[in-house]
Amino acid sequence: MDEKDRPCGKDVAQGSGQGTSRIRRLVVISFVLLYCLVGVPLWYRLTTIYRAPLPSDYIRDLHSDPHSDIHLTIPVYVRSDVYKFPDINNAIQNQADALLQSVNSETGKKVQWSLQILPFEDGKVDLEQDYVVTLVLDEFMGLTMPQLSMETIVFYNDKSVVNNDLPFFVAQALIEHTFKPEFNRFSKGRIEENNMAVSYNPEMHISISLLTGDGYPVSWAIEQSVREYFSPVRDLLSPVVNFTVDTGIEYHNDLNLQSIPNSDSISWEDLSHTLDLSDLSSVNHYKEHNSIDLAIVFPSQNTGPLNFINDTASTISDEADSESIWRSFLVPQWGVVVLNKNPLPANAYVTEEYLSLVLSTFSNDLFKLLGITHSNEELNSPLSQIGSFKRLMIIENLETSITTLSSLVNMTNNLQQMSIPKEVLEDVNNALSLRLQIIRLLNNPELGSEAVWNEALILSNELVKICERAFFNKEMVQQMFFPQEHKIAVYLPLLGPITVVTFTGFIKYLKDVLKKREKNEKNTADLKEEKAD
Repeated sequence: MDEKDRPCGKDVAQGSGQGTSRIRRLVVISFVLLYCLVGVPLWYRLTTIYRAPLPSDYIRDLHSDPHSDIHLTIPVYVRSDVYKFPDINNAIQNQADALLQSVNSETGKKVQWSLQILPFEDGKVDLEQDYVVTLVLDEFMGLTMPQLSMETIVFYNDKSVVNNDLPFFVAQALIEHTFKPEFNRFSKGRIEENNMAVSYNPEMHISISLLTGDGYPVSWAIEQSVREYFSPVRDLLSPVVNFTVDTGIEYHNDLNLQSIPNSDSISWEDLSHTLDLSDLSSVNHYKEHNSIDLAIVFPSQNTGPLNFINDTASTISDEADSESIWRSFLVPQWGVVVLNKNPLPANAYVTEEYLSLVLSTFSNDLFKLLGITHSNEELNSPLSQIGSFKRLMIIENLETSITTLSSLVNMTNNLQQMSIPKEVLEDVNNALSLRLQIIRLLNNPELGSEAVWNEALILSNELVKICERAFFNKEMVQQMFFPQEHKIAVYLPLLGPITVVTFTGFIKYLKDVLKKREKNEKNTADLKEEKAD
């Protein structure tokens, strides 16, 4: 090979340098593109918080006016055994509408509701399931409500018929007596504070305990007593709340009765500073969140008779000749405490006769503890009171559910780093659909039976449960403990070195390119100068 045909060493070096530079350029560009086009989107995707789109505007509108789409209608059937009034239904309807409208115009509508006065039809109306007004001719005007019936008996005289006062009197009796809870709550907007009642829950537990200050063996007829005297009340309240019951005996525990001061008259306020019920509540374990307790307490032999108990008598033991005196105390938001004056003898047997009186008193107090009745008067019509309680709880559940959803929307809007999982969106949509289903039941005048109120109450309880589940979703709560700053701190040890190496190499590559460009420009300028010379 000639010398002139051999490649010059300088040209070989330049070709090798150009190849190395090209490879470096490709590597740097590949790393930068991989970082920007794959790494950054992938990191953003993995660290982005998913926020499902909640119907915030609709929920805010409902919260601002939760009763805007509610018009609760209650059908009432009218019958008369003596006079046949052809237009009595329309007359009572006009008076009832006018009375409700006058009150609403003064106070402003709280919840829209009305009565639908209908004629009574034999065979189609059930006195235990439907509201009925029975007109009875008498010398004086008045009304009464029989036990275990939805009936309202209105007594009228001939003078009230002549003066056309009967329609107004019937309408007034229905609104201000039969439906007094609805009238106070829906029309007047009056919410009675009941510090006695426990928080409402469709699933509740009742614990019945017999406490004795001594260790003598004791037996009691509790099973047959509960079956005979408490089960009817339990069945009566079953549309409102489902009870589970447990019973038990505790020895050497009389709630510290020996510390009670001697006095002729003692109220629960006096006893509350002495008796400690926390130990009794802590020994009971049950799955229900709410409970009502009945504690039947007998003092020990050392404590002796309790002199302040002297108003109720009942035989405790068939074998004992002595008479046992007891007194019941209603404990706010807890239950009932029954204190007995005399201690139990050895091998005592607490009879069904005694327990029947105690359970009867407890059953009456149970209506107050549940919030069905507020007054100390005897319950006139339990069925009517329970029906009113259902409607009150349905509206309260609707209000509670919307308040919960509104709190959820406000919380997620204020905390932008909080995730909103798809499960939350599904619960919110299901809750809103369930609410519309309840509204359709309430607003349809052809569906105003007890079966419908029961269904609406069950659905409203489920509505509250779904809303609370959405608000307390675990994934949302967990996200609050892993904010954006923590994510950066976790990913920084991995992303930091990669970012530094990649961009350092890219900057160095840019500097080399700029140097080569300056060198080439300088060489070109030198060549131009040589040619010019």
